[in-house]
Amino acid sequence: MASGNNQGYNTRGVVFTLDPTLAQERLLRSYAGAARFAYNWAITRVSENLALRQVERAAGVPEAELNPVFSWSAYSLGKAWNEAKAEVAPWWAEVSMHAFRSGTAAVASALANFSASRKGERRGRPVGFPRHKSRRHSTPSISFVEINHQLSWLHPSRHGVRLMLPQSSPEPDIRRRRSQLEWIHTVESTRRLYRLVESGRATIQRVTISYRGGRWQAAFSVRYAVAPGPRPPLRAAARRTVGLDAGLRHLATLSVPVRGLTDPEGHIANPAVLARHLAHLKKLDRALERCERGSNNRARLCRRRARLHGRIAKTRALEMHRVTGELVRRFGAIGIEDLNVAGMGRRKGHLGQSVSDAALGELRRQLTYKCADAGNALVVIDRFYPSSKTCPSCGAVKAKLDRAARVFCCQQCGFTIDRDVGAARNIGREAERLLGQNYRGIRRRATTGDTKRRPEAASDRASSGSPGSGRLRAEPSSTASTR
Repeated sequence: MASGNNQGYNTRGVVFTLDPTLAQERLLRSYAGAARFAYNWAITRVSENLALRQVERAAGVPEAELNPVFSWSAYSLGKAWNEAKAEVAPWWAEVSMHAFRSGTAAVASALANFSASRKGERRGRPVGFPRHKSRRHSTPSISFVEINHQLSWLHPSRHGVRLMLPQSSPEPDIRRRRSQLEWIHTVESTRRLYRLVESGRATIQRVTISYRGGRWQAAFSVRYAVAPGPRPPLRAAARRTVGLDAGLRHLATLSVPVRGLTDPEGHIANPAVLARHLAHLKKLDRALERCERGSNNRARLCRRRARLHGRIAKTRALEMHRVTGELVRRFGAIGIEDLNVAGMGRRKGHLGQSVSDAALGELRRQLTYKCADAGNALVVIDRFYPSSKTCPSCGAVKAKLDRAARVFCCQQCGFTIDRDVGAARNIGREAERLLGQNYRGIRRRATTGDTKRRPEAASDRASSGSPGSGRLRAEPSSTASTR
């Protein structure tokens, strides 16, 4: 697709559950093992090069006479692997070349992240030097890259994903059954993705086949163009701004109740999927402890536990998609708090487990990319904004509020309200102040991915006398992983 000066692109992930045959599953596991082998080989090669240069520096060797630096680029790692594969992996012709290419490309990406983190160019927590992958604990995964032939990935029946087979395989069984092994059956229909690719509105950048949650799945990285220009005005029902207070007792509390989504007070029930299956998980864990390692019974129990974890994750994701989709459809702007979800999840005991079960980070992630796709605004309020301590009626701020207190009672005006409902109303009011009610500008800015603050919001913040109380974040339309 041609890109104009003002044309933007979005990259999204589309996941399909696979139903491979036993022969196809054996091929996939051999591919994943080959990718892991190439990954570990590249890590060892880079580590040996760094260790040798460190020893030479300690011995006083001049900088010009040191051992040459081993390049960390994907091209250099792939070239080095092709030169050494006949010696280190004599079986290399039995699997597809994409398996080894996937492993070396993953090493190049991991080393690039490590280098950027060490130089301070990468946001977030520090990224350490990549470690070797274990066969037992790593996720079997392999990535294929083929941009020239888009529709060749999808079967015309709309229920198949192509599996790249070795071009010159020495295995007679693969050559004989090539037509039977080439297409992996999908549980869901690929009709929507097929139509997008066929019409030229989307391009498949990468296909990653991995074993997650006890099932094989194919994740398509799809890139499509976003046409700029004026959009139709928002419906009157969607011009409202809603404040969202995420929590554990309730998944979220809205500043206004929504029929079919919340209760009369505005609470969205927490599905607590993990809590419902926790007794079953503990039973499987106890049975696994009594099994001998390497036995068939242990392998069967491991598959059952993986399937249960996958069912929990899928149920949680579906519920989250229902909630976020309804919010984006009903409201033109959504205000949320910038919570430290990672820090909350590291707490020991039931609190950390409840934070992980609620998936508050997934809630914000889905709202981010769905608002960007719909042209809505996502306003992120600063985490130090006292949403729970502020009275929604008079605006007085309490100096201290006990965490166990679920009802907010203002000492100045006597106003009493549910703690979460009051916080949601304060978040919604702060979001409206930052937005300045300029909905058309919000839609245009969120669609193009411009993260600059609007001058109206900056002037409102300066005139209110509360610097740093919030910020307008029209989240950019970047890649959204569905894993």
